[in-house]
Amino acid sequence: MKSFFVGIKDVLLWSYARGTWQYDLLCLLIIATVFLVPSRYFGDRDRTLQANGARSLASKPGASPIEIDADALSRFLEKNNRRGDLDNSPQLALQDFLRGEQQAAFEVLRYEKFTTREGREAYRVWVR
Repeated sequence: MKSFFVGIKDVLLWSYARGTWQYDLLCLLIIATVFLVPSRYFGDRDRTLQANGARSLASKPGASPIEIDADALSRFLEKNNRRGDLDNSPQLALQDFLRGEQQAAFEVLRYEKFTTREGREAYRVWVR
């Protein structure tokens, strides 16, 4: 029984030398934990992304919306010869902006137009 507790102590204090099979086994267990445990067990980690006027957070239910500067959106649409899209289908235009600027597939759930503290027009966009 004493050797069992000594083994537990050695694992907890990481007292094995490099190159031993015990050390390699501990490293494999850590790597397996990182790749096999679902990410929801590691907590909610929203990351801020910056992309030409878009400030976004990894969007989860209840997460903060993405804020898109209206000027950046207009420049993007003009660059792609799609200026009329903002008037005809703003939701699609916002979705294309996010896909083009952040290189990620987003589906726009809803949006709202607002004025920032600096007096600039912008959009709040909730995505999935």
